[in-house]
Amino acid sequence: MTDPVQVNGLCKAYRAGRGLKRVYEDFSLRIADSARLVCLMGPDGAGKSTLMKLLAGVLRPDQGQVRLCGMVPDSSDLAFTSKVGYMSQTLGLYGELTVRENLEIFAALRGMDVRKNAADLDGILRKVGLFEFSNRQADSLSGGMKQKLGLACAVCACPRCLILDEPTVGVDPVSRQELWAITLDYVRREGAFCLFSSAYLEEAAAADQAVMLQNGRIVLQGAAAQLRTGLQGRTFAVSTGDLPYTATVRRLMFSSRHFLDDSPLLDICPRMGRIDVLAAPGATVQSLGVFLKEKMPDAAFGLKVAPREPQLEDVYVAHTLDFSQKTALPDPGAAFERRTVIDVRGICKRFGSFTAVRHSDFKVQKGEIFGLLGPNGAGKTTTFRMICALLKPTEGQVTVGGYDLRTAKSDLRAHIGYVSQKFSLYRKLTARQNLEYFGRSYGISGSKLKKRVEELLDEFSLRGSADDLSESLPFGLQRQLSMACALIHRPEVLFLDEATSGADPMARRTFWNRVCALSSGGTTVVVTTHFMDEAEYCDRFLIQDRGRILVLGTPDEVCTQGGRRVSIEDAFVALVHQFRQQEGRHAQDA
Repeated sequence: MTDPVQVNGLCKAYRAGRGLKRVYEDFSLRIADSARLVCLMGPDGAGKSTLMKLLAGVLRPDQGQVRLCGMVPDSSDLAFTSKVGYMSQTLGLYGELTVRENLEIFAALRGMDVRKNAADLDGILRKVGLFEFSNRQADSLSGGMKQKLGLACAVCACPRCLILDEPTVGVDPVSRQELWAITLDYVRREGAFCLFSSAYLEEAAAADQAVMLQNGRIVLQGAAAQLRTGLQGRTFAVSTGDLPYTATVRRLMFSSRHFLDDSPLLDICPRMGRIDVLAAPGATVQSLGVFLKEKMPDAAFGLKVAPREPQLEDVYVAHTLDFSQKTALPDPGAAFERRTVIDVRGICKRFGSFTAVRHSDFKVQKGEIFGLLGPNGAGKTTTFRMICALLKPTEGQVTVGGYDLRTAKSDLRAHIGYVSQKFSLYRKLTARQNLEYFGRSYGISGSKLKKRVEELLDEFSLRGSADDLSESLPFGLQRQLSMACALIHRPEVLFLDEATSGADPMARRTFWNRVCALSSGGTTVVVTTHFMDEAEYCDRFLIQDRGRILVLGTPDEVCTQGGRRVSIEDAFVALVHQFRQQEGRHAQDA
């Protein structure tokens, strides 16, 4: 059998300004036929999307040979495109066309007679749960529904090879499960080969083989079980006993190498009520216990350290750790009064006859990290936009920092920072110019503005790109710049709308280190995320679906079932399924 992926001596560069950005230089990769499901992983700029575009025939190599399933990739060759299904990060859907029209266009482009195969196309739409939305415009679909349509367009012509570039990015856990059920069913049924990229390491761990790229080079390649063996003896779990969970997570985080040069704790990750640790080589249960007793003497006797099996995420983090930019420790003497900063009372939002949010009530305290979770289309983004003054409630009242949003929107904006999911800064301005513009917008000027801009360029690793146009920055640096602009005026409340969407695990660690430090200094943070494990960092979070709040509480309160702590993703999926079943029964009774 032909190896599905054969790359030899690949060179590929892009024009960047007046020069060239080299992505691959004499790169080679071979994937054996025994691997049918293969995951590409790696940080921003590693070359994942470029490689997938080369394999899909969207790009051509500058030098070298690229073969996919024995074929030379060429997107203009029907013999190739009829056998290859490609789903890009941007999906490539036609927003003004309907679901059905999009599917027919992609099928026709791959050589399918859409009239003769109309029943087959109907079957695909039924399989992905979009048949009843056939006449809806693609632009009006939720994020999860768009991903399903993108997948349907990729498989419509029954390709031998599937290339899926981050097919579950920005998708909630319920939709992720549905997308993978469809994908795996197709791969098994058709005997197809599937190469996908993902920022979710549990998806990579489920693949036959994982390939990790960094700076255009292969860092790791093999089955997940094989890759994990290199970290035996360096992974531990810390149980917190009766100590407050989220507070202990932060104290342990502030004792890690990201904050302290001499710490043996290289990585801290809260997970299912415990704290997972990646330690420096040579660390033991005993030496970690001594370190914790020294750094946290009042809490050390409540902490218990035990070995655990390494996960693929540990392997990834170990190969991408970067301590060159330390996060500043919060001021231990910074005391602030715990008081209500955000007060939401009975908010409701209707769009015509559709009710997106139904009478929500909750409060957020100063210095609290508060999460809004829910499936695509649950109403969390609408809720989020109402409490940060971007959308007016149909009913109810929102007070933020003492300002009633019905009467004092403009006064509030000087006290909040906002980071949107999509990059929304000025693309034709440099990183420095964006910071200066937002600083002046918030009334900062002169030497005070100059000093603050210089601080943020260093804090967010933007110094080397300060004079580059923001549109030319890598995705990761664009995210850093967005956060820096939101913080330039030191806001009292920070709103983060899926700010880690598409980010790799190491970038998300850096993000949460900074958010937890801000929270410990008194900044109130409201965050939405599709990475369920990130809710472990929240003091409290709510889960909503179809406009209703299903549950609100701490991670332990929400995720303890029958005396057993489960993952936030498991609790999320169970709550949403239970709610929808109840809604279905009520609809039948009515």
